[in-house]
Amino acid sequence: MQIQKFIHSFQLFLFMLAVPFTAAPLFAGEASNDTVLTSEYEQLANLLSSSRYFQAHFQQTVRDASGDIVDQSTGNIWLARPNLLRWDIVEPLEQTLIVNEQQFFQYDSDIDQLIIEPLSDQLSAMPVLLLSGNAEAIASQFIVSQIKAVTAQSTNKNAPTRQLFTLKPIANDGLFEMLSLEFKGEVLQAISILDDLQQNSRFEFTAIDIETVIDDSLFELNPPADTDIIHR
Repeated sequence: MQIQKFIHSFQLFLFMLAVPFTAAPLFAGEASNDTVLTSEYEQLANLLSSSRYFQAHFQQTVRDASGDIVDQSTGNIWLARPNLLRWDIVEPLEQTLIVNEQQFFQYDSDIDQLIIEPLSDQLSAMPVLLLSGNAEAIASQFIVSQIKAVTAQSTNKNAPTRQLFTLKPIANDGLFEMLSLEFKGEVLQAISILDDLQQNSRFEFTAIDIETVIDDSLFELNPPADTDIIHR
C-alpha cells in the first residue's frame, strides 16, 4: 500500500520534472492569442527552466483530508534535463524509479523485479508545459498565482528571495486539484500536490546541488541476471 501511494505521487511529480523541456511545448500552439501574460507566469517559467541539473535528498509526507500523516518516505533524486530522471526510495522500502527519454523503469530490489514501460502521452505532456520555460504554454493549462506574503523580501537583503506559486489546472481532469511550488532564489525547495482525494503529498528537498554535472550512466539500470523483467 505504501509503495502504491508513492507511485501515485511520483506520477504526479513526473508531470513537473520529467521529459522533455527543451522541445517546443506540445500545447503552445493552443494558447489563445488573447492570453494576457502576467508577471507570475513569466517568473514561474523562468524559474522552472533556470538549471539543467538537480540532485537532492527528499522527504515525502502524505497527509489525508484531516491533516493526519498516512505515509512517509525518504530517498534521493537526480535530474538531468531535458529527459533524464532518477528517484531512489530508501525508506520504507527500497525502490528505484527512472525516466530515461521515453521509457519509465521501476525496479524493486526486494522482489528482484524490473518493470519497463513507455512514457504515456499523459505523463509526458505536463513536463513540456512546466519545464519548457514557455509562459504562454503554462497559461493555456494553469491558473498561476504568486503568494505575496511568502514571496516578500527578507529583511536581510543578501538572503535569497523566497517565492511560492500555486497552479490550478484549467481542465478538470481529476489528476490533481492544486500544485504548490516553493523556491529559494532560483532553486526549487519543495512541491506540494493536492490530489482529487484531498490528500496532500509534500516533497521537501535538502542537500540540493544544481552545479554538479550528472553522468548519463546514472540513469541506466543493470539489474542482476535473475531479475524478473516485465515489459508493458
